[in-house]
Amino acid sequence: MAQGRKWTTEERENIIQGIKPYLEMGFSRNKACELTGLTPSTLSNWVKEDESLGMRLASYENVINTIAINNIASAVRKESELEDDIRKENSWKWAERRMKNEFSLKTEADITSGGEPLKGNTIIIQDFTDETDSE
Repeated sequence: MAQGRKWTTEERENIIQGIKPYLEMGFSRNKACELTGLTPSTLSNWVKEDESLGMRLASYENVINTIAINNIASAVRKESELEDDIRKENSWKWAERRMKNEFSLKTEADITSGGEPLKGNTIIIQDFTDETDSE
């Protein structure tokens, strides 16, 4: 397999700084690379070579999650004052999709294995929302 272009430390840092705003807005690493013209495999190789770069990228990716959680907390505090605060609903939707372990109302289970760990592609989504909400 042919080696790609060698990047200088300064060039790498400039590229990372170019990717940073996209990650902070919630774009995936692949989309951020696409928007800056870097191949995702190059970024992946850089992360494999430099563990601290992976940590930096993760911190950029968590900026939007922090904002969403802050909005949720703010909306909860204001809920008694302002019943129709749209930030609460929008932030909750973001958190439910991006931070599933903490916020999702759905769970994944494999009903064919009697509760055993999931194997293969058998995933059943169960919705535990209150059915009386739709009435």
